[in-house]
Amino acid sequence: MRCFDPGQMWFLGLPQVAHSTTGAMTRFASGGPGYLISRALVPKVAAWAPFCLLQLLQHTGGTGMEDVSFSGCLWKWGHIKPTSYVDVETEAITSEAAFNRTLVTQEHAAGARL
Repeated sequence: MRCFDPGQMWFLGLPQVAHSTTGAMTRFASGGPGYLISRALVPKVAAWAPFCLLQLLQHTGGTGMEDVSFSGCLWKWGHIKPTSYVDVETEAITSEAAFNRTLVTQEHAAGARL
């Protein structure tokens, strides 16, 4: 996390797309692998949270997915979209061929960091 400036507003996660019943698409950071917000964004989220919660309760009765709702809130009030913390070229295994190219399959000296 040292490479991210805590004074900047950022929202890190594993971006995915949700499709609504009307066909609209929402880009969100999946809560499964987790997401992070910067220290600078915390007070903004605190200010926006009551409005976002009210909208969630009015539109879904509080049954919406928290990760989709949170991402929507950040976009609506701050125009902040999720940024991936995964380098898909080196960190995500998308196929057996991709797995064979990862550092996991290569030989390393004892105690060497991957």
